[in-house]
Amino acid sequence: MHSNSFKLIFLCTLVILFNFPTTKAQESHDYLNQMCSESEIPANSTYEKNLRTLFSSLSSKATAKTFFYDTVVGRNSFDTVYGMFMCRGDVPSQLCGQCVVNATHTRDSEPGCSRSIWDVIWYEECMVRYSNVPFYSKVATHPFCYKWSLANISYNPESFMSLLYNTMNHTAHEAAISGNMYSTKQANYSNSETLYCLAQCTQDLSPQNCTACLTQAIEYLPNCCEGKQGGRVLFPSCNIRYELYPFFRNVTDEALPEGIVPETKYSHTDSEYSEDPGYISHNCSTDQIINDTAFESNLKTLFSDLTSNATSGNRNSKRAGAGTLQGFFTCRVDLSRTLCGECVQNATEKIFSACGLAAEGVIWYNHCWLRYSNRSFAMETSPSYVDLNVTDTYNQVQYSSHALTLISNKLAAMADGTGQILDKYQSGTLILNNKQRVYILAQCALDLSSEDCGACLSDMVGSAIPWTRLGTLGGRVLYPTCILRFELFQFYDLIPTTAITHPLLLAPASGKGRSRTIILILTSAIIVLGVLFTFCYYLIRRKARNNKTILRENFGHESSTIESLQFNLPTIVAATNNFSYENKIGKGGFGEVYKGILSDERPIAVKRLSRTSKQDTKLEKILTWSERHKIIEGIARGILYLHEYSRLKIIHRDLKPSNVLLDKNMNPKISDFGLAKIVELDQQEGSTNRIIGTYGFMAPEYAMFGQFSEKSDVYSFGVMVLEIISGKKNISSYEPRRVVDDGLLKFSFQSCLGRLAIAENKGGWSALSNHSLEYLVIRNDELVFVIPACV
Repeated sequence: MHSNSFKLIFLCTLVILFNFPTTKAQESHDYLNQMCSESEIPANSTYEKNLRTLFSSLSSKATAKTFFYDTVVGRNSFDTVYGMFMCRGDVPSQLCGQCVVNATHTRDSEPGCSRSIWDVIWYEECMVRYSNVPFYSKVATHPFCYKWSLANISYNPESFMSLLYNTMNHTAHEAAISGNMYSTKQANYSNSETLYCLAQCTQDLSPQNCTACLTQAIEYLPNCCEGKQGGRVLFPSCNIRYELYPFFRNVTDEALPEGIVPETKYSHTDSEYSEDPGYISHNCSTDQIINDTAFESNLKTLFSDLTSNATSGNRNSKRAGAGTLQGFFTCRVDLSRTLCGECVQNATEKIFSACGLAAEGVIWYNHCWLRYSNRSFAMETSPSYVDLNVTDTYNQVQYSSHALTLISNKLAAMADGTGQILDKYQSGTLILNNKQRVYILAQCALDLSSEDCGACLSDMVGSAIPWTRLGTLGGRVLYPTCILRFELFQFYDLIPTTAITHPLLLAPASGKGRSRTIILILTSAIIVLGVLFTFCYYLIRRKARNNKTILRENFGHESSTIESLQFNLPTIVAATNNFSYENKIGKGGFGEVYKGILSDERPIAVKRLSRTSKQDTKLEKILTWSERHKIIEGIARGILYLHEYSRLKIIHRDLKPSNVLLDKNMNPKISDFGLAKIVELDQQEGSTNRIIGTYGFMAPEYAMFGQFSEKSDVYSFGVMVLEIISGKKNISSYEPRRVVDDGLLKFSFQSCLGRLAIAENKGGWSALSNHSLEYLVIRNDELVFVIPACV
């Protein structure tokens, strides 16, 4: 039910997204922050009316080619509103007006600030502020906010910060003495990196007050942005910003990006980089593993697993391991599954041939990339492959700085946003002029966190692209865990993305006919959206109601325990007609599945274990202590991965021995995620009014109050450890009523700590061990201490 409902919701969301104007996408990128008072305006008060008059006045002035404006509305001290807007010094008048209008609308649409007495709204291109007390000519550094780049300075951060402070201080000084209180500067940091700085004050400040405000903003940089490739500090009276890409326009350049932007010309076609179609580049470590048959075997096994995963239809693979090796592949999301499988197969063959027994390697194709290593790895920027047309000298770009600013800001926005997308893939377009548009693709390895994905792509925009030496437009940057490409031709298949048109390049509307057309289109779109949304909501509700009714009729309330669904063998034999061939409906890895009809006419499915399933109460294997310790460690690593390292933070809620599968090497695999909960990465706990799980393994706070967290899984792990080292069942798992008394805790603590004291008096831990075991290793002392810490 959840899967079908999700598909319906996703379909409706797609339809809604495609029917919204493209300018909405840009507004979300322009918005920075909003800070407002907790004190609210009385409804229908004079102050509220004056505030609306103020907003109307600010919007009118902004659209009339004014870049800074302050005014007062009201006659009495208790209902007077003081307001101001300021646009960034490089912003064209049309974009300034649009930004101020958006900011005033943001205040009305934000639930927490819609009735606040004072408010400050920051956008990329402007700032709007109002208050019930006068603030003109006064330095205001509160409220404030700061933002920083996800990417770090990769080398010599001390030298970078020294250059930053020096350049920013010069920028602040020039802003304080300039007519519009605005200044920008740039400084070369390395052969490929240029530092861009911006400082601005509101024009009601004196030069001395502007200097004081900007000085305090610069002093905030170590708190937010130490060692970062970009950052900004926003005060009501001033702001500063720095990046390693050209985020501001050159006010001395032409008003609009004119002319054709020169395109990068390749000496090869897009799919033929060498004799191996689609191949781009590879990198092998110099560390060679010599005369190690185990390493070679593990490497072949790893490549075989990755190829099998790709050819079976997966477009990406999380970390796969073989021995001490681990690796992954990622295919472009716009590819078919067949092309993905072919690409990964070619990549494994190519890298094995090229790298031999290198300890680690990475290979890039047009359609996929693959990496392996004998060490653990996360987000890394080296080795890399850069294919750009770079000139020999600085500032020799052959096209408008406005075009360069548009492109760099678009790439930076996509770098920040790709990590928030489920499949870590994003494509988009940027219209440059009437004849050209830029096609952009950004993608990260699926197991990267949202922050690491953003850091990986942001490092490309700031460090890998030499913006002052970019001769022509087009190229790609490839890292081991992310890729970025931009061209003036379409190099990917179109998937649901939105083309962002810059407001400067929109043709102005004119004529009544055009207005009527726009109104007709908007009205039709709203009606269609309303009908589609209502229909989707009806389907979801009907589906949910039908499924819930079926489940309740057949199995009762959802919180029923698993034990109530257990049957004895004669009942199952009668229901399946003695496991007749006619009742057989399938076959799995552990046996055949039969359809059965109970005496009350309820249908059931029964799996009959085969003789080769290696499950038998008479032929069961006695696990040694080393095997048990290995299983416990593996379960712990699995839980840690779900809680800390998974792309989605998962709380299992039903950890127990029967939900842990063992392979032939006794490696544990956590299974059965039917009751699992996906929570936010920073969410510490959750709650539910339906208690579902296995008694005896549920934490008391979950069993009694429905409160679950990471500690719930840790509690279950402690009970499992107790069962594994004692060789005994937790009796509470078969007695649901004991969960409300001391049965669970009594078993966990008295059977562990109580026997611990007895074992100490007897000089060993044998009292806790399975009597069929012949020896005991010292590490089980650690496990005995783990149990009370968990439960």
